[in-house]
Amino acid sequence: MNSTEKALVLKVGRFRESDCWLRLLTPSRGVFNAFAFGGSRSRRRFVGCLDPLSHVFFTIGTSRTGDYIVLEEGSLLHNFPEVRKDSSRTGMAVNCIRFIEAIEVGAGDGGVAYDLLLETLRMLETGGGNIDFMPWFFRAKLVFSLGYTPDFLVCGTCGESVGAGHGYQFGIEKGQVACPTCLSAGKPLDGLARPISTGVLRALDWIQRSGPADWVTVAMDHEVRRQCAQVIELFVAYHLGLSWENGTYKKV
Repeated sequence: MNSTEKALVLKVGRFRESDCWLRLLTPSRGVFNAFAFGGSRSRRRFVGCLDPLSHVFFTIGTSRTGDYIVLEEGSLLHNFPEVRKDSSRTGMAVNCIRFIEAIEVGAGDGGVAYDLLLETLRMLETGGGNIDFMPWFFRAKLVFSLGYTPDFLVCGTCGESVGAGHGYQFGIEKGQVACPTCLSAGKPLDGLARPISTGVLRALDWIQRSGPADWVTVAMDHEVRRQCAQVIELFVAYHLGLSWENGTYKKV
């Protein structure tokens, strides 16, 4: 039986003379592959739908044997033209897509990933502000939304709120902050830990609570930006086993 669902097209390939395969992201299925037989020749069933970065309303079925998913037809909702014609914005969108593919988003996390990617594409389409650091904001927000939710404003040992002083550390393994008092009392963090300023902790907390529409409004000090990016990369590498190297995500 066929079903209908909105999908974001992540990747498209062609085989034989007129057939296509697509990698899609939907709220209910996560990332999956599907086939559009005759798609590259169709003038009615898939008009404008078979390009990466397209937002499409698909009718989805299965093969006769049930071995693979088949796209019956699609209606284009948006193809983000401003993102497509700007190489910088296109690169940021592709970076986000590669991260979603690398973490192998399944049905249980499909809704979170779909909503965040769609919001991000809309933000990139609108433009404005400084969005150079958007890819690592996206990585952080998605990781936090998938259940890795550190509390950046409270010491994980004594429960005291982060103040304005110095001497804090952040534990990558447990996602906890350690305050100077607990550290001086001989209560070090387990595993990998990094010194961290209160400005960076508050910035990471803001990223966790914000969304793509907010990111274009932020102005971030260079050093805070550098430290935030370092903590996020370490967090992703430890908890998801992924590292961004030479334009792709690699298992670490």
